[in-house]
Amino acid sequence: MNPFELRFSVFNTAKDFMQKQYEANMAAWSLLDKTSKETLELAPKFPTMDEVVEKAIEINKFISSNTEKELASALKRMSGVSVIF
Repeated sequence: MNPFELRFSVFNTAKDFMQKQYEANMAAWSLLDKTSKETLELAPKFPTMDEVVEKAIEINKFISSNTEKELASALKRMSGVSVIF
């Protein structure tokens, strides 16, 4: 998988996560009594592109962070030297 495919995969994962979260929120909201004004204000909003991109960045940071930790751990084992990132 090249870097572009990886980024696209991370974006799709974020999009899918946000969409499933929206669907779960809609399912919970649909159980409420929709006759009151307060209930209408609680209706979930579909995620914006900015929110999806933010989630993708969050996922990428997590992946990158774990990769750095794994790399540091492997280097430490191989050389017996402490490596700090």
